[in-house]
Amino acid sequence: MPSVTEQDTATATAPLPVYFIGHAGASLLFREDPNSVVVRRNLREIGRKIQAITPPPRAILTLSGHFEASEIHGPGVIEVNVKPETPILHDFVNDFHDTRPELYKADWRHRDDPALGTAVWKHLRGLASNPIAAKRVERGVDHGLWVPFTVMFPDEAPLEIPVVQVSTFHGYDLASQVRLGEALAALRRQGFLIIGSGMAVHSFSSLAEIAAETTDEGRAATTAKVLQESRTLDDQIRAATLLQNGDERRAALLALEPLYEFKRSHPTVEHFTPLLVAAGASGDADVEVLGEDVVEPGFSYINFRFQ
Repeated sequence: MPSVTEQDTATATAPLPVYFIGHAGASLLFREDPNSVVVRRNLREIGRKIQAITPPPRAILTLSGHFEASEIHGPGVIEVNVKPETPILHDFVNDFHDTRPELYKADWRHRDDPALGTAVWKHLRGLASNPIAAKRVERGVDHGLWVPFTVMFPDEAPLEIPVVQVSTFHGYDLASQVRLGEALAALRRQGFLIIGSGMAVHSFSSLAEIAAETTDEGRAATTAKVLQESRTLDDQIRAATLLQNGDERRAALLALEPLYEFKRSHPTVEHFTPLLVAAGASGDADVEVLGEDVVEPGFSYINFRFQ
């Protein structure tokens, strides 16, 4: 199969969009509360928009908050999945064995393409300026992908486009995630649609703080405090991401890291980094928020499209 660069010479097109989606957890598949209904509706509409692209993308290149490069490689290394027939990983935070045992049999029909994964690996290593150390790995599909993609591309409208999984960098160097996006940007003209799957706010420690309260009054006060923190960061991320100038957008997103609300809402950064990659890959593209807003204590489900 031709490399990405070789094929591009003849088939380069207008850049495909970049998406960032708030992926949610496995409970999204069965919860019927109003927020979950809205989140599913938002994701399904994004899936429809992607399936309406003509001609269809060559592949969907995904980055997930649950696929960070392994610590063993050290900083500066990216992993690209080249495993054929990738299994679904039932890598849930919660233990559903007693309450929802059927989740451990859940599957999502999809297509892999190890050759395209290898092409992306070669692209990263072969960049003329600032090549990226990349390793090929074999892994399954984590719930940060298959849960939202199950909603976006249900059995009655399956995704026929192959999926190529790329990791984010390991660690807390947020600027490196932007550089990864910049390295992937050229692939948008080569038939790759990029989706970063994470969450603008993702804090289980905030939920634990609420649960630790022993009175109704304490829980209500802590819930209100956490919700305000989550809404504040959601607003800040929205304002930064909607900046038109790409350099200003990326700088504004990186400037959020020292803020109190960021530390509270991202005790670890792996769910924020896919947004940085998406911003890096999008350049000066127009950006819009997709769907209705959903912010809960400790979580935000905002979605963006860069075009």
